[in-house]
Amino acid sequence: MARTNYDPLDLDPIFDGTLDPDIDDADGPVVHRPRPAPTLSRDGLARLCAAAIRFEAARRGLSQQQIAAEVGLSRAAVSDRFRGRTPWTLDQVGVIAELFGCDPSVLVNEPRRPVRDVAGNYGSW
Repeated sequence: MARTNYDPLDLDPIFDGTLDPDIDDADGPVVHRPRPAPTLSRDGLARLCAAAIRFEAARRGLSQQQIAAEVGLSRAAVSDRFRGRTPWTLDQVGVIAELFGCDPSVLVNEPRRPVRDVAGNYGSW
């Protein structure tokens, strides 16, 4: 079965309907490799922003084509930006933030880590 959704933290996501080799490989067992969230110090701002935009687009059910139409880019150009190969410009981040209905800082800041309370439960983000 082909996977149609994607991991928002995946640095090399598959959006074009092709099979995901990690999931759809019939030769071996399925291997889930957890990927840490990108950080500014380790990955840089371009990759951090790309991961945040991928995540927010997935949360809102927006396709690369829909984002491309709003930003004025081709779907291939958006794909390059989703993968972190090409950085988003500040103007593009601003347009995307308006599209998502969020503050642009959400797309350029590291996500907050969950905090455990005294009982060991995770609090709000």
